[in-house]
Amino acid sequence: MSRINLLPWREELRKERQRQFLSMLGLVLVLGIVVVFSYKYTVSLQIESQVSRNNFLKAEIAKLDQQIQEIQKLEQERQRLIDRMKMITSLQQSRPRVVRIFDEMVRAVPEGLNLRSMNRRGNQLILIGSAESAQRVTSFMRKIDASEYLKNGTLKDIDTDRSFGGGRKAFSLTVDEVVKEDNQAGGS
Repeated sequence: MSRINLLPWREELRKERQRQFLSMLGLVLVLGIVVVFSYKYTVSLQIESQVSRNNFLKAEIAKLDQQIQEIQKLEQERQRLIDRMKMITSLQQSRPRVVRIFDEMVRAVPEGLNLRSMNRRGNQLILIGSAESAQRVTSFMRKIDASEYLKNGTLKDIDTDRSFGGGRKAFSLTVDEVVKEDNQAGGS
């Protein structure tokens, strides 16, 4: 029988398979590298896109912060103007009260009583004066209590007035001012 040598055929088949394996391995390697680089490229594009969006948002937030600061400045200016308007309104409303108080004082001061000074602290008046007698001071206090715009005449002290001599009395009196909301609203 004749012998056929199959070894070179097997060896060629093995070499062919090895070449196919190596070419497939090279192809998979090249394909892997292409996939990795395309993934990196895609991720870097997404990162750049997100960074640009973040920068845009930061710029817009900075603009909004600036607008908020301007709004806060305007709010502060508005509040200052409102406070000024309230003060002006308060002063305009208190003008007629001052006239009424002086009018009431003129009506309440009896003959023989002189006022030296009148000081105002809030809604309280401090009157300093002299009278011919303690009865004149009492009469003055009664007229103040009967007044529509003054109340609670409280005598702080009464003493002999040596600057005028005789029986004159120096006194200090505290009077509360009656604040009427109706009159204030109508007076402006």
